[in-house]
Amino acid sequence: MNTGRLAGKIALITGAGSVGPGWGNGRASAIRFAEEGALVYVADFDADRLEETLKFAGPLRERMEPGYVDVTKSESIEKMVQACIAKFGRIDILMNNVGGSAKGGPIEMSEEVGILRWTIT
Repeated sequence: MNTGRLAGKIALITGAGSVGPGWGNGRASAIRFAEEGALVYVADFDADRLEETLKFAGPLRERMEPGYVDVTKSESIEKMVQACIAKFGRIDILMNNVGGSAKGGPIEMSEEVGILRWTIT
């Protein structure tokens, strides 16, 4: 049921391409946010997986703007944020849907810790 509760909102979702076939959290969230009325900047490291998300979206694709991001690189994150703001004017909702595990918090952890990428074979 579409309630329109996100009408007029701008969402930025990383990891919107899903790590495998079918529905992942980022893909499902991107499509659901669009169903609820949000304009959604969908970003991922893998262009093919992101394209699959756009195909799954069907007509909701019109509410989405795709973009590339490597969340292990601060300059890539900055470009993604700038691209979202350039397209939609602001960000109301941020969904960071990528990551792995490492000891420490955002202050203590170096950016280099993020270079490990998880893959599913």
